[in-house]
Amino acid sequence: MWLSSKTSAILMTLLAWTSVAVSASAQTCVPPRGFVDTPHPVIAPADQLVAHTEEITIGRPLSVVLSAVDKPLKDTFKKTGSLPVVSGDYMLTPGEYGAPGSRHIVCLTDGSTLEEETLQSERDNSASRFRYIVWNYTSEKARPIEYGVGNFHYSDLGGGRTHITWTYSFRLKENKFPGSLGALGRFLFRIYFLDREYAALMRGVLNGYKTDAEQRANSGVPNLSK
Repeated sequence: MWLSSKTSAILMTLLAWTSVAVSASAQTCVPPRGFVDTPHPVIAPADQLVAHTEEITIGRPLSVVLSAVDKPLKDTFKKTGSLPVVSGDYMLTPGEYGAPGSRHIVCLTDGSTLEEETLQSERDNSASRFRYIVWNYTSEKARPIEYGVGNFHYSDLGGGRTHITWTYSFRLKENKFPGSLGALGRFLFRIYFLDREYAALMRGVLNGYKTDAEQRANSGVPNLSK
């Protein structure tokens, strides 16, 4: 049975629309079943957290670097090992994520989610700081973690150079291994996970920032001559 050209066109349009709708649906990030939005955890003293710091210097001024790092999370994290990376997000507060108090659900490539809130976002002519907290992990990888606190510090070194310091600190659950071991558990978590697999992920992010920023002219506009 032959279809008229008009009918064929309608069918093709419907198929194309369905394909787009299915693709968009597959990429949708929504809160997990039973999710309850609660205030972020109270942050413990530094000696009760497990921390790791990575640093990098970029051959571009502060304004260019900040422009380069201003991109969606799913374009920031690149898979470096077995850890899942970001696939999308879902805003829990009005507007875009980034201002102090803004909060969103972050979806990961393993199907899990986490909740993130900005604690601090400040900038002047010589420096910028961005601090945030992450909790409500559903990933099996994060089973021992109560919450994490990230702290980005961008410093203008002069001469068209910027230094980034990124510290990530975790609070472990005291009723789960290795947190149940106290100081020993924090030590084991740091040397076997934080200083290895998670450190590699952090370095990947900073190296991505460096590549993106140094591809830009000093005005912050991408350098199309390369």
